[in-house]
Amino acid sequence: MKLLSRDPDRLVFRLTKRDHEALLTVLRLGPLFPRQGKPISRDAAGLEKLRAAQEDLDAALAEHRRSRVAEVEALIADPARCAPLKPSGWKLTLSTAGSEALLQLLNEIRVGAWEKLGAPDFGANERPKIDEENLLGLWAFQLSEVFQGVLLDALVGEDG
Repeated sequence: MKLLSRDPDRLVFRLTKRDHEALLTVLRLGPLFPRQGKPISRDAAGLEKLRAAQEDLDAALAEHRRSRVAEVEALIADPARCAPLKPSGWKLTLSTAGSEALLQLLNEIRVGAWEKLGAPDFGANERPKIDEENLLGLWAFQLSEVFQGVLLDALVGEDG
């Protein structure tokens, strides 16, 4: 994925056929890596009082994720924003809001995959065991990170 042009409210990228397929695949993998909810409080006595608030928070977060997925799916499916290029590849045009939506969704997938891998501290050189069960999680983590990097560079104005 390569930035072709940048305007104050629009980014245009060129995706190879492989880039396009990889982006669609990692987005489709999102449901396999749901975020693990964190309790509002770890206080066992206060937990009963906060149960309804926790349920409301979890429901609101799930709805937010669903709307973000729907927004990005519509963006990718819109031929005006994601159009084939001749002889091969795709042209992806994103508004600032569309870029941020895609960035947030990729981050949700990345963090969900990281949690599924056991939340390793890569900075401390912790590495998850690679096996058939978590290979897909590692792939989704790394690929979403690559796409996030390209989007962030484009959003902050660094050409790659």
